[in-house]
Amino acid sequence: MFNWNKKERPLLGLLGSGGGLGYLAGGAGESDSFWISETAKGSWGSETPQDIAGDDEGNIYTTSYRSNAGGSGLIGSSIVKYESDGTVSWQKVEYRSTSGALEAKGIIAEADGDHIYMTGESNTGFYIHKINKSDGTVDWRRLLGGSSSNNKADSPVMGSDGNVICIIKMDTDNARKAYFNINQSDGADVWKTMVKRTSGDSTLESNTQHAKVDSSGNIHSVIMADKGGTPRYINAIVKHNSSGVLQSISDYYTSSANEDLFGDIAVDSSGNKYVSYRYRTGSGYNKVGVMKVNSSDVIQWQKGIESAPNYITCKQIEVLPEDAGIIMSIEDRQSQGGGGDNKISFVRFDTSGNVVWKRQFGISGIDFSGSGKMRLNKNGNIIFNTYFNTGGENYGVVSQLPADGSLTGNHTVGSRTYNWSANTTLSFTTQTAYSKQGSSIYSSETNSNANAAHSNVTLANNVLTFTKGDVD
Repeated sequence: MFNWNKKERPLLGLLGSGGGLGYLAGGAGESDSFWISETAKGSWGSETPQDIAGDDEGNIYTTSYRSNAGGSGLIGSSIVKYESDGTVSWQKVEYRSTSGALEAKGIIAEADGDHIYMTGESNTGFYIHKINKSDGTVDWRRLLGGSSSNNKADSPVMGSDGNVICIIKMDTDNARKAYFNINQSDGADVWKTMVKRTSGDSTLESNTQHAKVDSSGNIHSVIMADKGGTPRYINAIVKHNSSGVLQSISDYYTSSANEDLFGDIAVDSSGNKYVSYRYRTGSGYNKVGVMKVNSSDVIQWQKGIESAPNYITCKQIEVLPEDAGIIMSIEDRQSQGGGGDNKISFVRFDTSGNVVWKRQFGISGIDFSGSGKMRLNKNGNIIFNTYFNTGGENYGVVSQLPADGSLTGNHTVGSRTYNWSANTTLSFTTQTAYSKQGSSIYSSETNSNANAAHSNVTLANNVLTFTKGDVD
């Protein structure tokens, strides 16, 4: 059984939350307020949201990168802490003390501990910073791998030992996929390993995924490579144990594979895995869906959008508490030409693949970006960040919305009207597009990449302004 006294507990849906909303966790308990918070840049340059995380206190942490951070003229990393009701607790920005950029990409929080971890990309390489939840100050900063802005951040995740696990497409090491378990106390390596193409080495970044850790401490992630020819893109499900030893790699592709993509992975308490996917056959728009595989990676079902009326792509996927279902987010470009109807859509399924509800989030006449990510909070409700651009300025959006799909309608935030409503454009059917392959093009490799101090970074208070509205 998992040790709940450690600083990280399993993601909701693996062992269940034991509380929260009654319809999710089977009992009365603490409930969430629902809200939308809009951010404006204040002075300096615009921000581009990247990731979001929550903790057991209901706090939410977001990260973005912003131009002219601190008035330095450089790209820097922004981090904001929200309380459970959407009130901003603090906001910070980091930027290089000399030349170069810091582009925040990922964030993860200790469930019941005192720290969060921000990852990103810089001209000196991939970085991870340990940050105090209480005030945004930094305990340590580390650089992993070689000095290149092309070392791409995939997804940080908290390990069962309370340490943070980083996944990186290591361009300075033949574009192999590097895994690091980083000691939460001092940032040193605990273990590190790699996955590569057995022939050809290189892999691609998987920048939409949130890797998951199950109740036994196993780490589940997705990987992708472009091998050229047909099939072109080969996606795989990867499992490491808590010591970083590779347990399995299973490859999947469709008949054409020119747009094949695994967006994210989630795991339930029985070891079943759920993958958000995209593919396309011939002309027309992408087909997007969810695939369930069992603990041996054998496909159980695929449910997808067979004939989308617009360009869509898969994003994050999460399992609800007590395996009550799954929720997938979708980048939903309802006006491919940028005509003002790009939404963030969400679909809830049961674990048999039946659609429970479909919702979309947006503002009439405004295009929302696919940047930003979704997770579930401590009670299993939806938290996500995104942004839109109007008048030449980016406006960030952070929201907490109900996992039962309720409270639909228009909601006022300052001078704008946001809409959380039924999505009637996306229709899901049973699909058989992906097939599991008998062998993998990937294999394990030794990770010899360096871990060094990250210096010449300045921390300052950020200057965002916030406008919040309730969803009720």
